[in-house]
Amino acid sequence: VLYPFTIFSTWIHEVCHGLAAIMVGGSIEKLEVFPDTSGLATFSGADSNRLAFVASAGYQGTAVIGMLLLWIRRTKRGPRAGTMAIALMMFISVALWVRNAFGIAFILGLGAVLGISAWYLSSWWLRNLYVLLAVTCALNAITSIQALFGSTHQVNGQDVTTDAHAMADIQGGTSTMWALLWLFLALGLALMGMIFAIPGPEEPADFTLCGMCQDIGCFYICNAKGQRLWTTLFGKKQNVEDSPTNPENSNVA
Repeated sequence: VLYPFTIFSTWIHEVCHGLAAIMVGGSIEKLEVFPDTSGLATFSGADSNRLAFVASAGYQGTAVIGMLLLWIRRTKRGPRAGTMAIALMMFISVALWVRNAFGIAFILGLGAVLGISAWYLSSWWLRNLYVLLAVTCALNAITSIQALFGSTHQVNGQDVTTDAHAMADIQGGTSTMWALLWLFLALGLALMGMIFAIPGPEEPADFTLCGMCQDIGCFYICNAKGQRLWTTLFGKKQNVEDSPTNPENSNVA
């Protein structure tokens, strides 16, 4: 049952590595996701002085994204918009970067399922699906605990250096130190995502700051009623048919 969610966390982990490489001047050569739930991001051209950022982006990136997804889980629009955004990102990543057969087939299929779910599922079912995705993403460093602390881990049946060992080689320190740092980061950000969630419509804010943001309308887009984006952002223009009837010209049969 959890297999698709594990593949999802692997995919987002590798995407974070790839996007980090782009942010430091490199480019993604290819992303691969394998049936054993392992993955590999191949990049080139990244600034050699910033490789530590790329090496750490897998676990740090998934933890941050997981926290952001958890923040909007209680809102009216968050789960549906978040699930659809994930599906679109899956399609884009396959078109641009994913290059192995299993990865292409599975990510396309999972993206299609998530897209259809975001379009058709009721709010209750979709919210539960979305929370599973968010928690899987936030706790990637915990679900991959063996890979973090082992001397090597396997990618598609072959032994490769762990991200923690790569970080130690680039930045110094020990692999255990980096593994523990990422582990506590994942736990901390997951807790922040669960505790400081944006309140849904008509829900009381859990914290004073959230209440202040709620009062000034910071969460309006997240909790707006179901309607088109333009109407949500700019309001509805009043048509002649919608305008109040002039009492002086009203007639009764």
